[in-house]
Amino acid sequence: MAVSAGAGLLFRREITNLGPLTIAGSVAAGAALCFGWVARRSRPFSKGEVASPHPAFDYVLALGALLAAADLAFVESRFSPLGNQWPYHLLMVSLLYAVLAFRFDSRALFAISLTSFAAWRGVAAASVERALFGFFHETDAIRLNALACGFLFVMVGRDLARRRLKAHFEPTATHLGWLLTLQAVAWGLDDEPLAVLHRLALVVIGSGLAWFSWKEGRFVLFVFGVLAGYLGLMAAVADLVEDATFTLLLVGLSAIVLVLGLAALHRRFPREGEL
Repeated sequence: MAVSAGAGLLFRREITNLGPLTIAGSVAAGAALCFGWVARRSRPFSKGEVASPHPAFDYVLALGALLAAADLAFVESRFSPLGNQWPYHLLMVSLLYAVLAFRFDSRALFAISLTSFAAWRGVAAASVERALFGFFHETDAIRLNALACGFLFVMVGRDLARRRLKAHFEPTATHLGWLLTLQAVAWGLDDEPLAVLHRLALVVIGSGLAWFSWKEGRFVLFVFGVLAGYLGLMAAVADLVEDATFTLLLVGLSAIVLVLGLAALHRRFPREGEL
């Protein structure tokens, strides 16, 4: 990350001296060197988990991926090959990261691939939805896309586990999917007149997620569900209680109890290899 940021600052300062083509070619060459080193060191592709062949393997791979994405963004900003369709470079980055993640068994790049895909939908989809359905507000369009991405990521995780294709990627997709889903629901907690429905949905969905996660022994998802239900409940209580001081006291004490309760319950869950 430091090397990528330093290179970006250097090229930004020296762009008038070096020229955009020189900068773009230099970054591309740096990314190619990283990918070449990774390709030489990597083990053959496997559907299962592959041990890292070198302590620096994942870091060099990540550096090459970041440089490639930065180069693509630089080319787009200077030459605008995509024009008004510039958000599609996020989709290109997402696909590139996904290919690298599966080929070289990198859960970190797989996570960045999913977040890049969600970013593409968030940036590009609002205008598409408004063009197709004029009654969509931009915020509503982004929220719907977050819900869709969350559902898609959960399904991708389940499919990977079912096919035993990089099954250890499943927690990454599932966690991110549920985070997007719960965030999209929580987005409307203060969105009158539907705030009550959003709070009720957050409590119901969070409780259901916590229940199923308890049965499956998945503590991370259990925490997601408990926190979502707690947030929806506290939002409803805050509207019912007029005394702000009492509300703050209630939230503070309940949060302490919640943390202590989760810490105590953690001992009942089996150890998970899903972080």
